[in-house]
Amino acid sequence: MAYGYDEQEFRPLRGRILEEVKEFLAYQGLTWEQDVTYTVILRDGEGRIAATASLQEDVIKCVAVAEDLRGEGLTATVLTAIRREALCRGRRHLFLYTKPENRMQFTGLGFYEVARTERVLLMEDRRGGFAAWAEGIRRPEAAGTIGAIVLNANPMTLGHRYLIEEAARRCDFLYLLVVSEDKSAVPAAARRAIVEAGVKDLPHAAVAGTDRYLISSATFPAYFLKEKAAAGAVWTELDIAVFLKLASVLGITRRFVGSEPFCPVTSAYNRALAEALPRGGVELVELPRLEKDHTPVSATEVRRLLVQGRWQEIRPLVPEATWEYLSREENRTEVLARMTES
Repeated sequence: MAYGYDEQEFRPLRGRILEEVKEFLAYQGLTWEQDVTYTVILRDGEGRIAATASLQEDVIKCVAVAEDLRGEGLTATVLTAIRREALCRGRRHLFLYTKPENRMQFTGLGFYEVARTERVLLMEDRRGGFAAWAEGIRRPEAAGTIGAIVLNANPMTLGHRYLIEEAARRCDFLYLLVVSEDKSAVPAAARRAIVEAGVKDLPHAAVAGTDRYLISSATFPAYFLKEKAAAGAVWTELDIAVFLKLASVLGITRRFVGSEPFCPVTSAYNRALAEALPRGGVELVELPRLEKDHTPVSATEVRRLLVQGRWQEIRPLVPEATWEYLSREENRTEVLARMTES
């Protein structure tokens, strides 16, 4: 603990003190993130908040020090508390999203740059963490034209299978990166296992997870952004930067996406990919979606049928691995419960 300061811990933060922290963060140009589960506060001799930091799973958030107390090592003190708590929770690899101008400060505190844009910087507290993850994905047999698909597969449908088959025809080796973030209706481990089973007949395709490096826009921390409306665009820029860094390691020169006629968010994301990826040496290939009865086969439709109790109607829309998973009542019950929670 920094000399002369009192340390307080909250799991989570509530009530009057929460409002006090919100006000403190606002004065520093930051906003509170609702999903944090641990917060540490340092108070000076007069009881004022001198510094604070919070933790949500393995992401450090809401780090702030009073302007007149900067340079006294208080950031290091609150981050020490965060790391101590993370270790107690079994979290040994932490991430931090911040403004690019804070790079040197956090580098001095044991954080390493993963990727950055003009508006956001992603750091981790493990030297070479990104490189080790990328090397763990690399397949020695990957050669020639190497492609990639990033997919959530919530759950995998015949539409996903069609996209994968069409992409595989257009390259010599294909990486399938299944989103590891466990925020979807179908649990992350099940989504990946289904994709692995669903493409096991494709000899030049490899399935891997995205770990914590590629996350969804829904969980992108935006507490340091003044314009919250820009959060989606900032996330997109960082997501592309991380992907291009991975592509340079794996030799990926093509990324495949399905066309998106209905969702404006995904459509805008595809347009951003089309504009940015070529600057990093990656071609974006947008493929038409598989349709049945003039309607795109989608995971959204599968989930809708599950909610309506019409789960047997999903069989013509999904590969055998997905059907085997969802035909088990305990799995359907879990998926529906997770949909309600979200």
